[in-house]
Amino acid sequence: MDIATQTFAINSDPPGPKSSEVPGLSHWGPFELRERVGQGAFGEVYRAWDPKLQREVALKLLQERPGRATNSYDSVLREARLTAKVRHPNVVSVHGVEVHEGRVGFWTDFVQGKTLSTVLETDGVFGAREAALIGMELCRAVGAVHAAGLLHRDIKPGNVMREHGGRILLMDFGLTQDSTEGHFGGTLPYMAPELLRGDQASVASDVYALGALLYELVSGKLPVEPAPGQRNLIEAYANGKRRTLLEDRPDIPLEFEQAVSTALEVEPSKRFQNAGLLLRALSDAAGMATFTAGMVPPPVRRARWRWGVPAIVAAVLAAYFIPGIRGRFGQRIDGTTGVHADYLSGQDLLDHFYRVGAVEQAVSVLEKDVQQEPKFAPAWAGLGRAYWRRYQNTRDSNDLSMAKDASSKALELEDNLVAAHITLGLIYTEGGRNDLATHELELARNLDSTNAEAWAAQGDLYRREHRNSEAEEAMQKAADMEPGDWRWQNQLGLFYMYYSTPVRLPQAVERFRQSIAASSDNPRPLSNLGLALMAQENFPEARAAFEKALQLAPLANAFSNLGLALFFEGDYEKAAEMHQRSLELNPTSYIAAGNLAGALEWAPGRKEESRNAYSTAIGLAEKALRERPKDAEVLASLGNYYAALNDTAKSLPLLRQAVALDPKSPSVLFQALEGYEMLHRRDEALRYLRRTIDAGYPKGYLKRTPSLAGLRSEPSFSSAMK
Repeated sequence: MDIATQTFAINSDPPGPKSSEVPGLSHWGPFELRERVGQGAFGEVYRAWDPKLQREVALKLLQERPGRATNSYDSVLREARLTAKVRHPNVVSVHGVEVHEGRVGFWTDFVQGKTLSTVLETDGVFGAREAALIGMELCRAVGAVHAAGLLHRDIKPGNVMREHGGRILLMDFGLTQDSTEGHFGGTLPYMAPELLRGDQASVASDVYALGALLYELVSGKLPVEPAPGQRNLIEAYANGKRRTLLEDRPDIPLEFEQAVSTALEVEPSKRFQNAGLLLRALSDAAGMATFTAGMVPPPVRRARWRWGVPAIVAAVLAAYFIPGIRGRFGQRIDGTTGVHADYLSGQDLLDHFYRVGAVEQAVSVLEKDVQQEPKFAPAWAGLGRAYWRRYQNTRDSNDLSMAKDASSKALELEDNLVAAHITLGLIYTEGGRNDLATHELELARNLDSTNAEAWAAQGDLYRREHRNSEAEEAMQKAADMEPGDWRWQNQLGLFYMYYSTPVRLPQAVERFRQSIAASSDNPRPLSNLGLALMAQENFPEARAAFEKALQLAPLANAFSNLGLALFFEGDYEKAAEMHQRSLELNPTSYIAAGNLAGALEWAPGRKEESRNAYSTAIGLAEKALRERPKDAEVLASLGNYYAALNDTAKSLPLLRQAVALDPKSPSVLFQALEGYEMLHRRDEALRYLRRTIDAGYPKGYLKRTPSLAGLRSEPSFSSAMK
């Protein structure tokens, strides 16, 4: 096993002066040094600007050592290559290593957050459940390190960052060490006993360090008390007194104490033999109550422990009267004034987010609310949801970033806000960060197991993970909990129409009708009903549903859907008009631009306009792809647009990547099928035909898509359709 070695820990100074105040250090190579954020014997850490990729990075510069830059560079480069083997959401990525002006530097992600050691210092010790959840994320990170054939060797609170938003990141894989020096690795209080005896590091020694970190998180102390009178620190720790967690935290749940004690066993063979086993034990502990009945927690500094019984009662009463604090009471008080009235107004607007202008009004109201009362956590949670809703309309990554920041702010103020955890879960699901989404949604459901929205969000995550039976079960649970809420019936209808195997169009139609009955002024389920009817080749009723939706609100999606119905009926001019109106309402939508291009392609005399529209669609899709580089739908659409312009070199890699990422998506498979046909690769198109039908893509669409006219003349097409 390759080992990423470590020196003893360096205690960084407080953030240093701006780089402009440090003579001669305004730049290093191409990087602009904006702020020194740490320094020690190894060198300095800067917040820097990478002009090539236009992003901030953390730049670590080793101390200048005349005549030894080459050796330092080779050492750092080797360890950077080792660390680059580890690709995991809970591990900070290394991006590069170089030498400039005789000084070795490397750069990583710049993480906005605090180390766990800083959190301990400022906020006090953690509760057992919170520590267990942090430990679970660290176990996943360490498991990825071990799977890559590496050992971390310096796991401690100072090497773990909690990002704004809650993500836990493992950092510092020994890249600051000069490997020509003979130091052995680690930080003494976290080093396993066998390392102090001179034995080699192992997976078990990393597990020990995890146990020591967890011990410190909940107690503020370390599991070994150095023996007094020893001049040699290594001997002091080797001969020191071993403490027990129940000695320092008698209130801690036994499940958590047993997990930590097993990780801290003196003999390596008695510890968990890998990080995954520790993760499982922590997962069991996370489901237990934080305190044992009859025990009083010791005095600590974390705010939630200071509340006591009266404050908890007050919080419950507040939750009853202010919707959203716990996500389940929903009661209102007539005559509420001030900040809380603004909050209630914003919540009401979000409850009716489908109305024209409601989301923008909610953003405005809630922004004003948090300005007036910046410590009112539910308003921050509502603002995060409002930004999220706006992102769903605009697909603007700035809205997504603001949604994450506002939700994180809400949780900084009050860490058990269900709504904020759900919003973060939705954001992480959208970005494909499934581990983090799972973590947030688990937190939400543990806080409130009867929250229908949390179950619906979990269902969407399962669906994206292709766990369809679990997805349907979670969505159905949401619908059963709140049968009168249109959202859950609508969600199930979409699942039946697009993702169930086989596709269940009659059930989809029924769910959409139930959703319409629950929200008669809502155009969204009406538009979805039209799609289901269209998939059943009931075009007259589909058009009627789309037109009724547009009478309620001129939504971009409803115009687009009406355009599709007209397209499949062969009215390409009218279809183009509808898609144009959709694009005008949502000018950042690559889908609307692509649909417009497709309609213009078949409208008489509008070929050149079609090519221009495809170019617009390509530009919008490429922007979306930069934000979501592994989104199969975006990749498939972009590949399809290039195929329409007969650009084989750009089209084929995109189509293949899309199918590789999501081989069961009907939309992805259809776009690959159509793309191959437009590129005159019929054999491949025919191979995709069966897969597209089996995935549930409507046969009526295949019979009416004009670009497939040649394919329909093949005998195998008729055979596949049967």
